[in-house]
Amino acid sequence: MANSLTVYRNYADSGTLSSGTWSSTLPLSNLADRQLSKTARSQSLSTTATQFDLDFGSIETVKFVGALRHNLTQDGQWRIRLSTASDFATTEHDTGWQDIWPSIIPFGVGLWGEYYWGGKVDPAEASTYGIAAYEVIASPVRVRYMRIELDDAANPDGYLEAGRLIVAPAWEPTINLQYNWSLEQVDESRIVRSRGGQAYVDSKPKFRRLKFTLSDLQRDEMLGNAYELERLKGKGGDVLIMVDPDDAQHIHRQTVYGHLADTSAITNPYSTRFSKEFTIEELI
Repeated sequence: MANSLTVYRNYADSGTLSSGTWSSTLPLSNLADRQLSKTARSQSLSTTATQFDLDFGSIETVKFVGALRHNLTQDGQWRIRLSTASDFATTEHDTGWQDIWPSIIPFGVGLWGEYYWGGKVDPAEASTYGIAAYEVIASPVRVRYMRIELDDAANPDGYLEAGRLIVAPAWEPTINLQYNWSLEQVDESRIVRSRGGQAYVDSKPKFRRLKFTLSDLQRDEMLGNAYELERLKGKGGDVLIMVDPDDAQHIHRQTVYGHLADTSAITNPYSTRFSKEFTIEELI
């Protein structure tokens, strides 16, 4: 199990997005909006239409790239390049073309009753999560420019789209989250029973709630990350938490893009060690 990964700074929010050919009503700039339903949509499936660049404005550290709530099929591919050169003549990181839906389970292996074609999540199940693609870079790079290319020529929608772009550094705590962390499905639907006993449901969308505690961290790590996360984001900003980046089989279940449900104190229970509790509620 790898230590958790927390992303709360995002160069897409302040950088300049360009290139490709995008809808005038669903423009490329929508990738910088935290609302996943506000998508950026290409005008066609041509690879020249579906690529885009991001200029951070200055040299920055990148550890994580994410494309959330995209519509690429299981045959779709993407390529990410990170560079200090605006023409990408040289790169600090180049994924090459790779499947945007990773093979999370070896063929023929999985939980009892589950079936994954080629190890990929079933499209019906993926749609209930809002399928996302992640690239966690082993060694962070210092760059200014990013280019993402998308290829899904047979997509039945006739266009490619995504709801959120995240390009960021990431905090991997030196001491992992404590045991007894929890992940729950929250259903705020209201059920009313009639006098005859029939149940009538006022259905609401479900969302996930992740609770965990980080403890025994040194002062500089806690104040430089947890304090800054809460100061910058409060309850209204967006964050992404990967409970275990190494757990390929359940990464779509244990990665939550959301917001702080509430603020909480950083405590100093003893000596130079600090603790903090987090509650993240999913944005849908």
